[in-house]
Amino acid sequence: MTIIPEPLSKTMPLLLNQNKLSSFDIPILCYHYVEPIGATAAPYSISITQLELHLDFLAGHGYKTIGFSDLYQSLNAGIRPSRKSVIITFDDGGRCFHQRALPALLERNMTATVFIVAGEIGGTNQWDVATGAPERALMNETDINDLARYKIELGSHGWSHRAIPECSSQELEIEIGRSRYELESRFGQSITTFAYPYGRYLEDNHAILKQLGYLGAVSIFSPYPTVLSNPFAMRRIAIHSGDTPFRLQMKLAPAYLKWVAFRDRKARRDL
Repeated sequence: MTIIPEPLSKTMPLLLNQNKLSSFDIPILCYHYVEPIGATAAPYSISITQLELHLDFLAGHGYKTIGFSDLYQSLNAGIRPSRKSVIITFDDGGRCFHQRALPALLERNMTATVFIVAGEIGGTNQWDVATGAPERALMNETDINDLARYKIELGSHGWSHRAIPECSSQELEIEIGRSRYELESRFGQSITTFAYPYGRYLEDNHAILKQLGYLGAVSIFSPYPTVLSNPFAMRRIAIHSGDTPFRLQMKLAPAYLKWVAFRDRKARRDL
């Protein structure tokens, strides 16, 4: 596979202490689209009212939002992030993030990571429309540049939202490598984290991601015992339209993270 040249920004080496990783969990919340007040929730979406309730719950219970760059730097320094740290992520780069989620985050002095589909900037969620889901506008270059001013972190969600296990070697280079190069070149932010489209990946993909300059990757499913057992298969908590603040509280609990890890390991064994 031809490796895309390293972008202008250099990726720092990640020197993780495996002993610390083996017992360390951190909640990583996975959102997608944010509906306006009064709109009916659609697949992969929540209302802005619901998002604000979630953010208020996090703030009121002492949670601190951090980015993946903060996480990597802490681990490189041998420092575990606070037990009340949480990473908020949004997939796809919908324009609704800029319109609704961003103001809600800024009002509460919170941050988030947005995973951008690099080949669809300013376009629509074609991959969802093909399955009958509503068409949604994605952020354009001006919107994404605006995020950097507010220290919102960017990550790659592939070039065209292809399922990684279905890609050839050449397609992997585009989805993983070209997407990172494009985002770094256009927005001047180091792209260190990849979000697997549909949460799907193969173990072999981890080495390719590392080779192409990433420090980690996230999914909804992971057979590893803790979130950071394998930085290239970090498990996220899927957020749904029915998740009240109480349900969010349950999903943030250490016991829930351990249960999800057990469920995913069992599902992998049963395949």
